[in-house]
Amino acid sequence: MAPARDPGEGDRAGGAAVAAVPAGPARVRQLSPQDWPLWRDLRLRALADAPDAFGETLAQAQARSDEGWSGFAARPDVAQLVAERAGAPVGMALAVIDAEDPARANLYAMWVAPEARGQGTGGALVDAALAWVRARAVLELSLRVTEGNAAARGLYLARGFRETGERALLRGGGGGAADAADADAAGPHSCTMTLRRPPLVMGVVNVTPDSFSDGGRFLDPAAAIDHGLLLAAAGADLLDVGGEATNPRAAPIDAREELRRVLPVIEALAAAGLTVSVDTTKAEVARAAVAAGARLVNDVSGGLFDPAMPAALAGLDATYIAGHLRGATLADVFAAEGTVAWADVARELAQRLEALPADARARAWIDPGLGFGKGADPEGNLDLLRHAGDLRRAVRRPVVVGPSRKRFLRRVVAAAGAAATAAAADTATLDAATLGACLGAVRGGAQVLRVHNVALLRAALAVYTRL
Repeated sequence: MAPARDPGEGDRAGGAAVAAVPAGPARVRQLSPQDWPLWRDLRLRALADAPDAFGETLAQAQARSDEGWSGFAARPDVAQLVAERAGAPVGMALAVIDAEDPARANLYAMWVAPEARGQGTGGALVDAALAWVRARAVLELSLRVTEGNAAARGLYLARGFRETGERALLRGGGGGAADAADADAAGPHSCTMTLRRPPLVMGVVNVTPDSFSDGGRFLDPAAAIDHGLLLAAAGADLLDVGGEATNPRAAPIDAREELRRVLPVIEALAAAGLTVSVDTTKAEVARAAVAAGARLVNDVSGGLFDPAMPAALAGLDATYIAGHLRGATLADVFAAEGTVAWADVARELAQRLEALPADARARAWIDPGLGFGKGADPEGNLDLLRHAGDLRRAVRRPVVVGPSRKRFLRRVVAAAGAAATAAAADTATLDAATLGACLGAVRGGAQVLRVHNVALLRAALAVYTRL
């Protein structure tokens, strides 16, 4: 792959004729797979304009077959981004999720046409790439910039990228001491830069009368909407709206009642421009919620409670979160509590994903299901938090954890000593315990944290991620 590159304001057009393009902000869009000819043409133009700035040569790109261009464009882990002004393409960038670790991504092939340089086009492309990987829970975005390209380096530094000190040959070589030793004789080099982001924070919006933590407080749609807006203002990236409680004492409800509770809330929060998830195990609710504006479906059962869920996800424009548990009903789940090793959770979640349509599987996230059939064993739940990164790498999907105010935290706090026992049921104490669990999950490798108290977690992450 070619290193990311923005020619910058000081670059020249190399003597080529430069078309007049109206000044103003560039519009960046992600190409659809059928737009691959546009991507190909822009790539060839970029390689002709700046032959010494990319790892790939013009001859190599020209030799690629149409099937090679179109096949790459169809990959779900790829975003081909094009900047346009007045309908004319004036720049490009490529974001690719790492095949082995979904917490990492790379930015490649960035180029701005001579006629659009110095007008913020490069920044618009980087911002679009950052937004795309952020929506996929990526924690680290890396790129390579050609040595001597001060404009590109300045752009990336301004966006929060930092130099790693890694240096590699522009064409061939993989970096490290061997390449560094013959740097002067080997030709152009590139330097690696990386941007690290904190995990996504998912705020809980329970529109229920019997949730274990805040049941009844936000049953009224207006109260739930206001609560969601407050969570967003406190720093929630995602809002998880649920209409059916999933604790051992909760009463089951049908899809009609669940939709009555959640649809007004989802519609209002989505209309406010917020990213909304629906917390449901029912296919009917999932479809209606996505139609109302939800962009994620958070199914704690991973499809076990409703056999229609996999089929409902086919063609649905939403990210599916497959939770781990064992059993066909909540009664089954909580009747057989015990320790489940993280490797077994990984294996069973991989099986759940195999049941999904290919498009849903390619964009799915996973959740180890803290407390679901595991509440009798605090140590087992803590071990799942420790191994969040192992789970992520084993299944190769982003990992969501939801320890917030769970029963196992009550038991951990109570086990700390007699003085702590009375406080174990106190919400503030549970939020503090949740904070510890979340920071442990971040250290373990989790990418998304689902919590009730967003402000507290955001404050802690602000410090923790800078240590």
